[in-house]
Amino acid sequence: MIGVSHVIYIVVAAIISLLITLFMYRKNRGLGRVFIMMALLRFVSIFIVLLLLLNLKFSTKEYYTQKPKLFVLTDNSSSIQALGYENIAKDFLGEIINDAELNNKFSVEKYTFNEELSSNDSLSFSGSQTNITNALQAIERINQTSNNAIVMLSDGNQTFGTDYQYASKSLKNSVFPVVLGDSIVFNDLRISQLNVNKYAYFKNKFPVEIFVNYEGASAVNSTLKIYNGNQVLFSEKISLTPENASKIVNTELLANKIGVQTLKAVIEPLSEEKNKTNNSKLFALEVIDQKNKIAIVTDVLHPDIGALKKAIESNEFRTADILNVEEESKQISEYQLVILYQPNSAFKEVIEEIKTQKHNYWIISGVDTDWNFINSMELGFDRSLSAGEEDVLPAFNENYNTFQTEDIGFNDFPPLLDNLGEVSFLESYQTLLFKKIGNIDTAEPQLVTIENNEQKSAILLGEGIWKWRAASFLKNENTEAFDAYFGKLIQYVSSTKKRDRLTIENESFYYGNESIKITASYFDKNFIFDANASMEVVIKDKNSNTSTTFPMLFKGNTYEVDLSSLKASEYDFTVKVPSEKIAKSGSFTILAFDVEKQFVNPDTERLKILADNTGGDMYFSADFSALKAQLLSDASYQSIQKSKENIVSLIGWKWLLFVLIGTLSIEWFLRKYNGLI
Repeated sequence: MIGVSHVIYIVVAAIISLLITLFMYRKNRGLGRVFIMMALLRFVSIFIVLLLLLNLKFSTKEYYTQKPKLFVLTDNSSSIQALGYENIAKDFLGEIINDAELNNKFSVEKYTFNEELSSNDSLSFSGSQTNITNALQAIERINQTSNNAIVMLSDGNQTFGTDYQYASKSLKNSVFPVVLGDSIVFNDLRISQLNVNKYAYFKNKFPVEIFVNYEGASAVNSTLKIYNGNQVLFSEKISLTPENASKIVNTELLANKIGVQTLKAVIEPLSEEKNKTNNSKLFALEVIDQKNKIAIVTDVLHPDIGALKKAIESNEFRTADILNVEEESKQISEYQLVILYQPNSAFKEVIEEIKTQKHNYWIISGVDTDWNFINSMELGFDRSLSAGEEDVLPAFNENYNTFQTEDIGFNDFPPLLDNLGEVSFLESYQTLLFKKIGNIDTAEPQLVTIENNEQKSAILLGEGIWKWRAASFLKNENTEAFDAYFGKLIQYVSSTKKRDRLTIENESFYYGNESIKITASYFDKNFIFDANASMEVVIKDKNSNTSTTFPMLFKGNTYEVDLSSLKASEYDFTVKVPSEKIAKSGSFTILAFDVEKQFVNPDTERLKILADNTGGDMYFSADFSALKAQLLSDASYQSIQKSKENIVSLIGWKWLLFVLIGTLSIEWFLRKYNGLI
C-alpha cells in the first residue's frame, strides 16, 4: 500500500519542479502558448528526474496456503517385473495420483528409484540394482521439513547400500510402505551365496563353499550339483525345513585344465517354485600352471629376511625360499628371481651363475655388504665408499614410469641403515625411491630398477626394510599396502618379458553385477609415460561376432575404459594407439548374474520395521482405501497459511525514462523552432 510519506514526497517533488520551471522560464512569458507548452514539458522532465532519484517503493503482502507434501516413490527395478508386480504398481500409483481427496489435502509428487532416485515418472522396471536407503535419504535432502508423508511402492528387496531398516531411524518423515503383491509366501529354494577363489593351480584341488536357503511352510528335499558343461563334478542331497532353512555345502574340486574355467552350481527347483532363476549360479576361476619361485640368498641372519618372505608369499602365486649362500647357491636356476641380501665375497659363485644365465636379481645392501667385492663383479654399477654409516629416509618418486606405483606413506617410514658413499651407474636406470637425509631431499637413488636387454635387476641401498613393513601395519592396521608395492617390484624384476611401450591390465573373467574395467599404460620411444595419447579399445563378442570401439580415458597415471554396459558373453579385445600403430590384445569372460532376479517373495519383515521406525504403517497393494483413510484422517498433516511480502517500485523506471526522453526531445524542438537555441 502507498503510505502518507510517499504522498508527501510526491507533492514536495511537484512543488520543487514547478518552482524550478518558473525560475528557468521567467524571461520567456511573452511567447504565450509556446511558453506554457515548454514550461509544462520542463516541469514534467524535472518532476520525472526527482521521482527517479527518490525511487519510491511500496510493499504488498500475499497470503497463500502450503499443503503438506505426499511423496510417492515407486520401485522401478527389474525385480518388480520379474515377480509380475508391474501392473499392480502402475494401478496403485494411478489411484493415488488421480484421487481428488488426496490431491486436495496434499501436494502429490511422484518419483521412481532403483540405484538412484529419479523425478522421471515413466516406469520401465529395468533397474539392475535397488537402493531403498538412498531413495529415502534423497527425499529427506529434497525437503527438510517433517510435515510430509512418504508412500513407497516396493517389494522391499534391496540389492546394495545401507540396510534401510537401520537407516530409517534417522528419517524425519513417516514412511508408508505398500507391499507390491500379497501376503502369500511361495516356496523357494535358492543359492544365496557362492564362495570360490579366483585362481587355482593346475592339478590341485580348490575349495567351493555354497550357501543354500529355503523359504516355505513345509519340509523339502532337493539335490545340489556342480556342472562343468554337461559333466557333473559334484552332487549332494539336501533336506530343508522352515525351522532349518539354510545349509552350507563345502566341497573340493580338481583343477584339471589350464585357463579360465566356467562352472555352474544348481539346486534342483521344486515343482511349485515361482522363480527358478535363483536356483543356479555361474562361477569361474583361472587355473594357473605353476607358482613363481623366489630365492632369498643370504649369509647373515636379519629380520629383513622374514619380512621379505612374508611380503613375497602374501601373493598366493609366489613362494620364497631362504637359501644359505654356501650351501644352496647352485639351485638358483630353479627360481625366477634371486634376491641377494647383503652380498659379500661368498656370493661370487652365485653372481657368476647369475651373469652366465642372465638371471634376474635384486641386491639389498647394508652395513655388512662388501662393496669392494660387488664393484669387482662388474654388474653395471659402482660405489665409492667412505668411512662411516648413515640413516637414510625414503622419498617417493612420482615420475617413475616403468610400472605403476603409488606412495604408501614413505614420508612416515623410519630410515634404513647404510654405508656412506655414492653409487654411479654405467647403464640406464629408473629410480623408485630417492634418498632423504633428515629433512633434505637429495637426487641420490635409494631404490632403482635396471633393464639391460634380457636381464632385469633392482638395487635397494639400506637394511631395515622390516621396519617399513611394521610402519605400514601401524598406519593401516595391515601390511597390504607394503606387500602390494613390493609385490609389483618383484613381479616386474622376476618377469622375463621385455619392457613394452603398451601394457594392459584386466581380469580373465568378471561377474555381471560388478564393474568391468580395462586399464592401460602407454610410453613414448624413450619409455616416458605419455599422458596425451589417443587410445581406443575394440571389443569383439565371440558369440555374436560383433565389434564395438570404445575410447580410453586418461585417469591419473593410466588410461581406462568402463565396459560395465556389456552383456554376459565371451569377448576378445584389442587396445590400440592409432597414431603409432601399436596394439595389444587379450580376452575376458562376463558371467551372467542378475541380482534382481534372485527374489521370489516381498521382504515384508524389513518393510514393517521401516514403517514402525518412522511412525508409519505398512499396507499391501489391495489396501488403498485403508491407506487413503489414514492419510486423510491424520491430523499431523495440515496445510499451513503463509505470507509473502513483495516490495516493488511505485512507478516503473523504464516508463519514466521513456517519458523523460520524450519531453526533453519535444522541448528541445520547440526551443529550436522559436529561435531560443
